Amino acid sequence: MKTIVKLTSISKFGKLFFSLAMILTTFLVGVKTFAQSVPEKVEVDINTGGDAVWYGQPWVWVVGIAVFIVVIIAITRNNNTKA
Repeated sequence: MKTIVKLTSISKFGKLFFSLAMILTTFLVGVKTFAQSVPEKVEVDINTGGDAVWYGQPWVWVVGIAVFIVVIIAITRNNNTKA
């Protein structure tokens, strides 16, 4: 019988602790929400003019792929020459 009373008291303490934790959490979330400031307007200009990096140019990619294909063909080519 004493064990049942002990579990009930722990259960009441747990419920009280849980209730207080939920109230505190709700309060802190509300404070955090209202503490958020309005973000400043940020303008980003991605057109920087003529100072582009080399790998951003389309012709570099075309030349690179062409060289890569030529190298692959040269490596995989079957040479039937006898030494």
